[in-house]
Amino acid sequence: MKDDRRWGFEEADDWEYAAERRAAPKHSAEQDDADSAIGVDASGAVTVVVGPDGQARAVTLIADWRRALDPRGLGGAVLSAANNATMQALARGMEAARESTPDSSGPRTPVAPADSPLTAQDALRLFDAVTAELAAFTSELDHAVDTPVTVESAGGHVRGTVRTGQVIGFEADGRWAHGAPNREIEGELVEVLRKLHADGSPSRLADGPRGPAIAELRALASDPDTLLRRVGLLP
Repeated sequence: MKDDRRWGFEEADDWEYAAERRAAPKHSAEQDDADSAIGVDASGAVTVVVGPDGQARAVTLIADWRRALDPRGLGGAVLSAANNATMQALARGMEAARESTPDSSGPRTPVAPADSPLTAQDALRLFDAVTAELAAFTSELDHAVDTPVTVESAGGHVRGTVRTGQVIGFEADGRWAHGAPNREIEGELVEVLRKLHADGSPSRLADGPRGPAIAELRALASDPDTLLRRVGLLP
């Protein structure tokens, strides 16, 4: 009996993709939210859509993507498209931040003055507390920097590795990608991209060191007149 199964990555005939051409959804910028950023890989086979926070919203493969891209290179193509989209989202975010930044030459809103004096003992207590909070943040940050995180799709065919928000590895099982339906492949690809974003972008670390002592010190530093008054250098 003749065995017609295909196990390599040779170019397939048109009939193998006819059903996918009919079933695959058309991707267009109009279908995405207005704040989405869209990235495409060099082959044009893979499109990744991300939100303004860099979170992947969709991964789309063209119906006959295997003609443009070797399935063994799918992971690299997805990563390239995702990076392109993320850079666009980042650029838009920076531009929006510049436009929304108030004019620094305008009047500064003063911090409400405190009536209680700030003694030398109070100052030492505050700086000790600030030092402890900074040390805790530094320790957490060092751990995040030195520890890569690897995630895998529920189907087990796609995996990626992220370290401090940067994806340093992304791969898909080439044999699975060669024969699986596009919708199944797209689902596992976007699943892993979302997991990488969640595990590699700790929001607390991105916001910098926090804590009640640091907040108190920032409040004091933002209003020098009140600070000098509390330490007794101004009436």
